Amino acid sequence: MAFENFDNDLISGIKSRKNFSFSAFTTYGCGGYADRAFFPQTEAEACALYSHILKSGKKFCILGCGSDVLAQDGYYDGYVICTCGMNRISFPQCTELNPSNESANVSDQNVFLSSKESEGSISDGKIISKNSCAKKTRGNDTDNYRASELNKTDLNKSDCVILEVGGGVRVSDLLNLCKKIGLGGLEFLAGIPASFGGLVYMNGGADGKSISENVLSVRIFDGEIKTLTREECNFTYKHSTMRDIKCLILSVKLIVRRENPLNVAQNIKNRLKERGALPSGRSCGCVFENYCGVSAGKIIESADLKGARIGGAVVSEKHANFIINRGTSSADVYALIRYVKEQVYKKFGITLKEEVCYIGEFE
Repeated sequence: MAFENFDNDLISGIKSRKNFSFSAFTTYGCGGYADRAFFPQTEAEACALYSHILKSGKKFCILGCGSDVLAQDGYYDGYVICTCGMNRISFPQCTELNPSNESANVSDQNVFLSSKESEGSISDGKIISKNSCAKKTRGNDTDNYRASELNKTDLNKSDCVILEVGGGVRVSDLLNLCKKIGLGGLEFLAGIPASFGGLVYMNGGADGKSISENVLSVRIFDGEIKTLTREECNFTYKHSTMRDIKCLILSVKLIVRRENPLNVAQNIKNRLKERGALPSGRSCGCVFENYCGVSAGKIIESADLKGARIGGAVVSEKHANFIINRGTSSADVYALIRYVKEQVYKKFGITLKEEVCYIGEFE
């Protein structure tokens, strides 16, 4: 069904862009184009759009900041839902966020961040019922997952604050707000170029921590709005229930703590300094998941694959789990990913699993 056949007033009023370029909206800086991308600004718009596209049978993908995706070259025969406009932050149980600084109060309990339509993350899968969410597992991954359980008694402590962030809120924007008003607990995310929808979808994190440690619940839309508890999200290493179902992540409730703004700023600064050692250039970040607790980068390095190259794609000499795009072809990046997997399997009998998500068709 073509977009022109969507006669709903709400749908027709949603911001959109024809000939959407994946190269401009992903951190890899490559990929082809889609017929049209949509930029919903509210949950109502997002849910209406999602429903219409789903009913049309048209292929589609969901993009947040595009930092962990590789889009096909050429024409993508589908639509794109960009969540960057879904950037509302609310404080459902708190109005005075920093007693030591009256100017930091948020009296209306809501903050709207400016969005950039040049950023993108993908979520896709199968529809399941809310009641079955908690039953999904990933075999031995659960045994290897070491994220600490959320101590629910913390919710009663006076220094704890609950945030609800839209799925399109960027990590950098929320951290800037936390730094300004004095909220700690998320500094380990500094430098990750992700939206919170994509971050929760992948259960992303850094420095041995993951976002699941701060999650209270996740609101999704899969034809109806549902709220998944942390337990129903079934977080494991690089995984959540949302990867098993076809849904749109609307918002996430997070628990953080009151903290001296100067301490938050220093923690963020320290984390950014640490991430400064990572490879520069166009990439998706880490391409592969770690294997049984062993760094995928170390495994790839042990296979003597640093510097391996296919076309414009090259395995970083600095960190072997980064594939840098120095050209314009997603096919080159994909071919190098396949080559690395094949060589690691030949040498060690290990099958590496991609962390990067694919948009479109690859051969």
